[in-house]
Amino acid sequence: MINKLKFIFLSIFGFVFFLVPFTINDESKIMLSHIIDFVKNNILDEFLAFTAASAWIVLIATVVFIFYTSQSKFINSMFKASAFNVVLRIVGSFLYLMVLNKWFESYDFASAILDPNTGGLMAGADGLLTTLYITFFVGILALPLLTHFGIVEFVGILLGPIVVKLFRVPGYSMIDAIASFVGDGTIGIVVTDRQYQRGYYNRREAYIIATSFSVVGIAFAAAVAEELGFSSIFPIFYGSILLVTLVIAFIMARLPLKKFEPTYYEGKTPKSVEIPEDKTILEHAFDSAVEQANETKIIPTIIDAFKNIVHIYVGFLPIIMAIGTISLIIAEYTPFFDIISAPLVPMYELIGYSTEVAMQMAPASVAGFADMYLPALFISGATSEAARFFIGVLAFTQLVFMSETGMILVKTKIGLNFWDVVKVFLFRTIISIPILIIITNVLAVMNVISF
Repeated sequence: MINKLKFIFLSIFGFVFFLVPFTINDESKIMLSHIIDFVKNNILDEFLAFTAASAWIVLIATVVFIFYTSQSKFINSMFKASAFNVVLRIVGSFLYLMVLNKWFESYDFASAILDPNTGGLMAGADGLLTTLYITFFVGILALPLLTHFGIVEFVGILLGPIVVKLFRVPGYSMIDAIASFVGDGTIGIVVTDRQYQRGYYNRREAYIIATSFSVVGIAFAAAVAEELGFSSIFPIFYGSILLVTLVIAFIMARLPLKKFEPTYYEGKTPKSVEIPEDKTILEHAFDSAVEQANETKIIPTIIDAFKNIVHIYVGFLPIIMAIGTISLIIAEYTPFFDIISAPLVPMYELIGYSTEVAMQMAPASVAGFADMYLPALFISGATSEAARFFIGVLAFTQLVFMSETGMILVKTKIGLNFWDVVKVFLFRTIISIPILIIITNVLAVMNVISF
């Protein structure tokens, strides 16, 4: 009975925490988003001081551990890194502290970094990193409620036959997808990586899930829709994102993917689903969930969660800061994105957009690789509603952006490198564009949006 209650109450609490919106102060958001707002509105200065201290620790420890080796395997695993990662951690930590403290503000060379559209977009009170620091701390601490106490087994077994047929991945993946859609794409990727390491997915399945289902959350989509003027048709806007995402997932699941073989993480026994003859699928789903809840010990799980938080604070966030800031500087101060997107201009002209609008759409189509918000910034001034809708949806269906999800994908155990992430971005862009041409034209014919 205790294990049944453990499964039911802890899993329900995890489901509600991550996936169910609550209205607080007239704002309907999931609990994680409300906690982020609470921290930003009430203890932001203290939290920024905490993140600054974290950046100092990473900066100093990364330098020290170039020459020093600890007797603790855990500490070594945190601060020992490849030469490339060492450089990125040092650069990222320094840039974070520089933006936070406005170092060198009076010098001309610092203006590109401290610009509100570059380093200022990444760090500070309204910075992406501030949200990520809070999201990862709270989210990973609460994540075991969603992954360790049976709900994954329950949902996975129930939805398994449908999901396997459509996307060739286990039903467990629906938890990852829901966490991304309603919560945040970064959380979805972390869930997938953890489940891969626990034997729930093989490498091929983990790749498909992480690169197909981990879409940026509905809350951020709502913010972008508002920026682009589509709040009134948000269900259509987000529905288009989901539709394109599912089509791409269906296609992705049928690609050869030779690099990502169906092998399991080192030493892990695959979690297979076999329905006993004397049980219904619902009974087996419930019994499997209760068994998983029984096997999970709360204290070791909490300790493991804190270790994961430290790992992300040290190994993920400084790198995101470095790559994100550099990418944003390139986007803001060079014609790089205009140059590489030039071939897209005649294509957009061919499908009915004016030359002026096509020249806005082209760089916006590739700028999402640097940061998810860049396409919206690039296209927000376009007079064409169809162009704004097209680019707004495309930015989400591309999935990968190096200021956040791209670097997190590279840091997972699934085995993606930078070029794999580039390939994912290009593949998703190429597949998304023709689908979105159809969607925007249909909506235009229906007078939902105008050219």
